[in-house]
Amino acid sequence: MNLLVADIGGTNARFGFQKNKSSEVTNIEFLECKNFPKIEDAIKFYIASNNLIIKNLSLSVAGPCSKNIVKLTNNNWHFDKRKILKKFGCSSILAINDFAAQGLGFSNFFKARKISFSSAVLKKHKIIVLKKGIPQEKTNILITGPGTGLGICTLSKIGSELFPIQGEGGNVHFSPANKLEIEILQFLSKKMHYVSTEELLSGRGLENIYKFLLYKHKIKGTKKSAKEIGESALNNNKIAKQASKIMFEILGTSISNNILVNGCQRGVVICGGISCKLQSVLLESNFLSAVENKGRYSEYVGKVPIFLSVDDNNGLKGAAEAFHNIFFQDSKEFI
Repeated sequence: MNLLVADIGGTNARFGFQKNKSSEVTNIEFLECKNFPKIEDAIKFYIASNNLIIKNLSLSVAGPCSKNIVKLTNNNWHFDKRKILKKFGCSSILAINDFAAQGLGFSNFFKARKISFSSAVLKKHKIIVLKKGIPQEKTNILITGPGTGLGICTLSKIGSELFPIQGEGGNVHFSPANKLEIEILQFLSKKMHYVSTEELLSGRGLENIYKFLLYKHKIKGTKKSAKEIGESALNNNKIAKQASKIMFEILGTSISNNILVNGCQRGVVICGGISCKLQSVLLESNFLSAVENKGRYSEYVGKVPIFLSVDDNNGLKGAAEAFHNIFFQDSKEFI
């Protein structure tokens, strides 16, 4: 089979190799997108540096993938699936949304008839329990998390297979849930025509909230990147920590909205580097309170288990899983 798998975000790209269907993903390599003008350059570099022979490709991409031309939402990379096939002399190529791949990366965890909360199982899948809850079997699963953008995917179990319902949920209108969030929306509306949810739930979202707090408190602060704000938050910088806590509270609201819309009562998995790196701030924030703040439906969302993934390579596993998933064999994503 000789399958190249990739998990390509707005900032970084991970590559791996799967010899056959039953093999583990190996030869994992992390690359920065900015160092390569085109995705073809990154693929060529990875193949050469690992001395691999590739026959098939499965690419997890931050953006819509149903058309032959794939454009990343938060990255200037774009590619033609057919040209990629021809360039690398491969038999087939699959391109799927990155959070669909993230979801399928948890296939073995969620395919079980009942979710296991044993420490051994959680350790194996590199999952941390934020809230145990009571999983409702035969309902959907939500996969989400802030990164370069906001990824959202719903997993449905059909027979013995998991089917990812892909979308671009991070680009819906931001809907404030309290007075402070209304102020943030008003602040951002002066700077941009359309304020999507990922303008608050992403790296640049953290930067936007930080800028708002400097403005609100009339503090003359220097511009900071999301990485710098996160580091400052972990070092107990007041404004950076408050910005991070606000972001996680908004994430809680976004999660509960998606639980209600898509009936995701079996569980929620939060993915992405931001939540992992700022785990201590997440736990200090009003995240769980925001999830449960749903009026008459507080009990409905309050029972849903919430997990945090700490597996950096889960997207690669999901890309491999997707290539073998029956639902993608006849899809527009597959050539």
